[in-house]
Amino acid sequence: MTDLASELRATVTAMLARLPVDTQTPIATPDSAVWDAVVEAGFTGVDVPVEAGGHGGELGDALVVLETLTEAGAVTPYLEHALLASWLAGGVGHSLGDTTGTVAVVDDGTIRRDGDRILLSGTAVGVAHLEEAEVVVVLTTGPDAPVIAVVARGASGVEIEKGTDLRGTSLGDVVFRDTEVMFAAPAPYGIEDLRRRGALAYAVALSAAARAVRERTVRHAAERSQFGRPLAKFQAIQQRLAEMAAQTTLMETAARSAVEASRDPTEARAAIAAAKVVASRYATEVASAGHQIHGAIGFTSEHSLGRFTSALWTWTDRYGSAPDWAGSLAGQILDDGADPWDLIVGTGATGPS
Repeated sequence: MTDLASELRATVTAMLARLPVDTQTPIATPDSAVWDAVVEAGFTGVDVPVEAGGHGGELGDALVVLETLTEAGAVTPYLEHALLASWLAGGVGHSLGDTTGTVAVVDDGTIRRDGDRILLSGTAVGVAHLEEAEVVVVLTTGPDAPVIAVVARGASGVEIEKGTDLRGTSLGDVVFRDTEVMFAAPAPYGIEDLRRRGALAYAVALSAAARAVRERTVRHAAERSQFGRPLAKFQAIQQRLAEMAAQTTLMETAARSAVEASRDPTEARAAIAAAKVVASRYATEVASAGHQIHGAIGFTSEHSLGRFTSALWTWTDRYGSAPDWAGSLAGQILDDGADPWDLIVGTGATGPS
């Protein structure tokens, strides 16, 4: 962790202490006061290029902000806005300014010119934090290369099918029908680059949510008594807690390794795939253990446990499930000729081409 990362963690933690988070599940409303404070502090531009209005920092520093917000249970569009939408737009020197954005992939999209206007058509599925967003940063196919397009959510030709995920966070589908875009440029990134970055961000978020479940469950087991002694004194509970601790540590270690490897594109591919496999694989088990040990009280909407377990259930498939990324790892071995041992120890070697 860099010195900046340590300072960011301390600053965000202090900020959250002044702005307590309501951890009711499903959420009543997103944590707008927390989001406003994050934006005002400039945390949304940590690793955005300077020429696009950011600070030009490292991805790992920005992920520390995400990790701290997630562990506190805050519901904000930080991941989609700061780590994905602003990153995409910043890659072509475009600043989102004071607007809140989210990100969408349009696989079947078309971009065409109509005089001075650039029009986008296509469909994006499962766009997170759509209700809070003022603009949607779209990565779509172009005639020669991928295109980044920035679209106002309320623009003519935008059709939104509203929905929510298990936490109650906005999650919707968007159809663009000859929608005029605010900005468009050839993308320096492909859809796979976005998918990989999104998987890394969600692996970090999943490990933070798992850590929150572990800490709350350990505390509950120590404080709650049954048959005259704390739950933590029962052997079955001790065994379940130990399993949860091991699974959470695996998630944290895999996510940390992937963040460190993200500086090197050669190593990042395998490390991020492995991190998302581990995080998605154990997320539901950690959530189950937390609810088993908490009993009925953990299922009430007012209890904070649900804020984190619903995140663990919801985020396992975001930017690829465990089987998806396991298939990616297998492809590096079977199709690209990577040595399995090199992938395991993280040397980044890819084998013969």
